[in-house]
Amino acid sequence: MSTNPADAYAEKLRREQEANLIIIERLDDNVLAKLPEGVEVVSVVPSGASAWCKTFRIDARLKNGEIKPYFMKYESGEPGRRMMEGAFHSDSVYSSYAPDNMPTPVGFGEFKEEPDTWFYVSEFHDMVDKLPDARDLINIVAKVHRASMGKSPTGKFGFAVPTYLANIPNDNTWQDTWEIWFTQAMQSMYAFEKQTQGVDEELDSLFDGLCKKVIPRLLRPLETGGRSIEPCLVHSDLWPGNCMLDADTGEIMVFDSCAFWGHNEADLGPWRAPRYRLGRPYLKQYQKVMGMSEPHADWDDRNALYALRYDFLVSALYPNETKFREMARREMRALVEKFPDGLQEEAKPVENEYYDQLNAAKHSGQMELDPENNAGKIGSIFIRD
Repeated sequence: MSTNPADAYAEKLRREQEANLIIIERLDDNVLAKLPEGVEVVSVVPSGASAWCKTFRIDARLKNGEIKPYFMKYESGEPGRRMMEGAFHSDSVYSSYAPDNMPTPVGFGEFKEEPDTWFYVSEFHDMVDKLPDARDLINIVAKVHRASMGKSPTGKFGFAVPTYLANIPNDNTWQDTWEIWFTQAMQSMYAFEKQTQGVDEELDSLFDGLCKKVIPRLLRPLETGGRSIEPCLVHSDLWPGNCMLDADTGEIMVFDSCAFWGHNEADLGPWRAPRYRLGRPYLKQYQKVMGMSEPHADWDDRNALYALRYDFLVSALYPNETKFREMARREMRALVEKFPDGLQEEAKPVENEYYDQLNAAKHSGQMELDPENNAGKIGSIFIRD
């Protein structure tokens, strides 16, 4: 639920939070019910800085006398409910694949004493704001990708509930193909960006070309021509603010996931931008460990496409900053100009109706090659009467 804010905005946020410090004198009963039975709350103090919700550290004394810290964030209204629900389900699934490298989720719910205010609680870890080693970080990310590959609960691309990048909801509607899911995700993100920055006719034209030409050209070949990709669990917000070292153990901790089941390479989108301080060494290390999806020649352009979604995200978050929109404009124009013809006709998938007919013919034994065109390409198969 976080992203990398502009420095001036972050400093403004810190000043405002210091001037309007929220004091919680008594922990809400519904939050307390999520903690181990019999705990005694020692303190609840503000922790961290977020523009999108309130964040706190809870110190609780367990029955054995141990002081155990917890992290809590909350927000009001329907957006707050969806944000906290998404965070809980996202982190719960992600932590099941990286239990040693993510704070364990504890629960989410509604405050008893403040109806329609929603919270999420997890274990708390003191963090050191230091860039993680590329090899160590990639080992964690790759482990999750490998272990989750092909384990989407529906076999499709998406997620069970909406998840949030900062205060921007992802459209996680399940889709059969990665191309369709990513197109809907980009359209949703661009719509939010336009709400913040306003309508721009040139940008609209470029975005139309992106959806009609670039996305099919770069993503459809992943799942055609005998190639396929299996959905894996994607964190989708892996920037340095969400990948820090545990102050006590030195282990890398990843958190604030905005998970969905998607193409593993999509997790690398944020790393392309210089603002995230994860760059070529991290990308090359990932390629070394996980390889590249076919077609290999499209890898860099796919990464540029995935990175573009985060340029729109940051532009959507900061209405007084135009540089992120201009960055997105440049990157989008480069992709549209590189692929003006989109996908060649022979690589385009035919309608599902054709496949249904073809599969029925295969099972009935009523399929054979067209004797006039027996190369085996689309259109070379006919059904006998």
